[in-house]
Formats: sequence, C-alpha cells, structure tokens
Amino acid sequence: MSEGRKILRTLGIAAAVYFVMKYLLPYVIPFLFAYVLVHLLNPVTEKIRKKLPWKKEIIVSVLLVLLLGAFLLLFYWVYCVLTEQIRKVAVNFDYYYSCFCGWIDDCCYLAERKFGVEVDEVRSFVYSSLDHATEQIRVYMIPGVFNYSVRYLKKLLDAGLFLLMLFVAVILLMKDYDEMKEKLEQYRWYGHFHRITQRMWQQGGMYMKAQGIIIGVIILLCTAGLWALGNPYFLLLGIIIGLMDALPFIGTGTVLIPMAVFLLFRGRFRMAAGYVGLFLLTYIVREFLEPRLIGAKLGIYPFVMIVVVYAGLYLYGPAGVALGPVTLLMIMEINREINKNTDEQTEK
Repeated sequence: MSEGRKILRTLGIAAAVYFVMKYLLPYVIPFLFAYVLVHLLNPVTEKIRKKLPWKKEIIVSVLLVLLLGAFLLLFYWVYCVLTEQIRKVAVNFDYYYSCFCGWIDDCCYLAERKFGVEVDEVRSFVYSSLDHATEQIRVYMIPGVFNYSVRYLKKLLDAGLFLLMLFVAVILLMKDYDEMKEKLEQYRWYGHFHRITQRMWQQGGMYMKAQGIIIGVIILLCTAGLWALGNPYFLLLGIIIGLMDALPFIGTGTVLIPMAVFLLFRGRFRMAAGYVGLFLLTYIVREFLEPRLIGAKLGIYPFVMIVVVYAGLYLYGPAGVALGPVTLLMIMEINREINKNTDEQTEK
C-alpha cells in the first residue's frame, strides 16, 4: 500500500473515531462504564461464588451497593468541605485582594531600592490587569457559585439517573456476561474488536490507572500538607494542585512555589520553607511512583502528549484531558490492527 493511501486511511480512521467519541459516546457511556465494571468485577464475583451459593447478579449487586455507599459518603464530605471553603474565599475576597496588592507594592519597592528600576508603569499595568480579573470574578464566578442552585440540582439529578442506569446495566450484563461473550466470539469482527480493546486496556488502561493512583496520592499529600501548614483552604487547593500535577509540564510547583515566594516576601520564612518542602515531597513521590507504576508508558513523546491534551480540551471540553489521549490511542490501535490484517492477507 502506498504512503498516500496509508495517510488517507489514517485520516479516515481519525475522523470516524472523532465522530464516535464526540457524538455517540455521550449516549452509550453508562453502558461502556457498565462493561468496564463487569470486566473488573467478574473475577471477584467468581471467587465469591465459589464460597457462597449466590447468583452472580446478587453478588455484584451487593458489591455495587458497598462501593456506591462508600463513594457517596466520600462525595458528601468533600462537597461539604469544598462549598464551605469556596464560601470563605468569597467572603474574604477583599482581604486577599488587599494582601496581594500589598505584596505587589513590596516587590516594586524592593526593585526600586535594590536595582534603581522605575516600576510605575509596571505597577499600573499589574493593577489594571488585576482589577479586570477581579471584576470578572465578582461578576461571573462568585455569583455563579451561589446563584445557580437550580442548574446544580439538575446536574445532581442527571448524576443520579446515570448511577441508576449504571447499576441496572451492570446487573443485567453480569447475569449473561459469559453467555454473551461465547456468542460474540463466533463473529470475526469481534476478534478484531477484542484485540484492539485488549491492547488499549493493557496500555491506556494501565496508564490511566497508574496516573489515577499518582494523582490521588499527590492530592492526599497536598491536602494533608496544606492542612498541617494551617491553610484554611487545604482541600480546595489540594485538589486543584493535584489535578494540575497531572498536566504535562505543569506540576505542583506552579502553585506551591509562588505561594512560597509570596510568604517569603511577607517575612514568613518557616511557612515558605514548609511550602517548598511540600513541593519537594510531591516531586520526589511522583518521580518514585511513576517508573514503578507506568513503566514504559504509551510510547508517546511528551511533546505529542501535551499537543493531544490541548487538542482534546479544544475538541471535547474539560473531558478532553482524558479523551484526547484515548482518541489518539484508539486511532493507533485500529490502524495497527488493520495493518496486521492486511499483512496476513498479503502473506496468504
């Protein structure tokens, strides 16, 4: 096959995958999650079934109730703490604004005194930009947090419906999982589909699982560290910093180092050292966990990964952080399967 035809075929695969991910995935995502859960829980249910004479759907129902109960308790606690911390940010916004302005003045005064640099224009530019940003926050963000309770209630109802559909789909699929799998294995297309999804699971699934573990550990470390340092927004900042650490070339230092510099200029040297220490701890933990959990990774260059994440954000919105790499991996694996099938036919 000529290079031109291979490129056209790859572009066709990319267009098809994008169409499926963009327009079909939202309609089937509960059932896709159900399939993944059944795939993960099936070995566990088989082990339990050997000890207890229960049906598989009953066992998986009990497991789902336990998992859902633990998730809802954790979600309720996180929701209560986060809303309280967001409320504190809104109430004390003017105080934090004045503190930040004071820090800007101190930096400008230090630059003038130490280096003899005139910074009036820089100060006015920073203040104008800061005023614009705070105006946007006052007009859009803070009212949005407190005034759209009806919209949040609708989202909550949608989440409840999603969980209900997921619960029912998992039970029904688990009941006939083995029989359905045997019948599907008789079709040739299922072999291609199974090999593609298996490779994606081995590479992308394990990669996402490892990243999830690392992000969770970083969030826990940041939350615990900020709480120990007496930060009143320990959970809010801990989650934000942990999620930022998942983005290529961002890391925890994007937030922790500026906070340490701010405290240093305020004369709070021990607190600044604490934030620097927290940054070093999270950096060392990621460097320790990443090679052990991820190993060879996906075989994708970091530059390509950040391009894919950016494209995913543009094409899919916030979910593109995960859907972008999944889309690329799906295109690669479908192309590999077609090439393998073509080579086998050529040899025959």
